[in-house]
Amino acid sequence: MGKSSFKEFVEQKKIVAEDRKKSIDWEKRKKFYLDQVEMLYKDVEGFLSEFKEVTLERELEEIEEDIIGKYEVPVLHIRLYDKHAALMPAGTNMIGTPGRVDLVGYFETTRIILTGKNETRPQGATAASCSWLDDDEKLEEIKNQEPQGRDYVWKIITDPPKIRFNDLNEDNFLNSLQEILDV
Repeated sequence: MGKSSFKEFVEQKKIVAEDRKKSIDWEKRKKFYLDQVEMLYKDVEGFLSEFKEVTLERELEEIEEDIIGKYEVPVLHIRLYDKHAALMPAGTNMIGTPGRVDLVGYFETTRIILTGKNETRPQGATAASCSWLDDDEKLEEIKNQEPQGRDYVWKIITDPPKIRFNDLNEDNFLNSLQEILDV
């Protein structure tokens, strides 16, 4: 064991990482995700347009994801008098979804994911934390969510244990925002 064993371990992980990087077009996936985030923000801006007391402000922040690395994402800050919430992109390199954005307040967070238009709850391995999956199985799960050829929409996720995907529409978004701001 010791140093030589760890050296072998590092080399194996390097080979696996290089294979993972080549197996998915990560730049295309990142662009798809950022385009979807932009569409989400346009919807939210429309939902809030009649409320003159609400101010919206965009800001670029950097996130870092495995394989993809660091990149800038837009954060949408939502302010109502002394209350604040933000739509914060969480990333695209995830099990169960090609993208997630969190609606974050001081004490609460609502998760919003990209999922199939007709999906109402997690399916298969994505129904749990997936911590038991090895690297190859996780990669296969991510590959199965490639954006092309699938009709993705944003949905709000309910909390466990009975996770459900609720359509992101004006009423559902405003209800979630009110819960976040009313703390």
